[in-house]
Amino acid sequence: MKRFLAALACLLCLALAGEASADTPNMRQSINYFMNYFNESVVQAIHIKEYEDTEGLTEKRPFTEEYVFYQDLKARIEKSLGLALNLCDLYYIYNKTTYCFTKDEKNYLFDRLDNIMDALQKIKDTPYPAAASLLADKGSNPARNLAEFNDRIDKLRAFITASLGVFQR
Repeated sequence: MKRFLAALACLLCLALAGEASADTPNMRQSINYFMNYFNESVVQAIHIKEYEDTEGLTEKRPFTEEYVFYQDLKARIEKSLGLALNLCDLYYIYNKTTYCFTKDEKNYLFDRLDNIMDALQKIKDTPYPAAASLLADKGSNPARNLAEFNDRIDKLRAFITASLGVFQR
């Protein structure tokens, strides 16, 4: 009877451990997520550039609020891409050298992740130089692009938070 209970307890622990690790993305999933983020950001930047070209914002109206908004949004997309690539590098390096990390190196890693999370939040929260009237119409192209960008930043921050368990092995 004792053997049966011991075996049952081991199976239960393994099942719960497998379920807990399934909640946290592994390194390959993390790197794939960052690559998808990169691709989505580049596609959005391309769509903005195409919109500017079709509307003639650069040639006809280079100093309008819409043009200034798009320049600022493209700059924020570039900054977020740089941070996402830094995250991808951190995850990749950690995946390759997990067995070497000391406590100080892990502390540095967590500090770096916190700094990147804060930077992403600052990018999102910094006010835009455009007038509120430009972004008030939720169906307008600038408002849709802003909503898409903010949603992608929120998802990236949530993913980082969810994937922190990977680093705590």
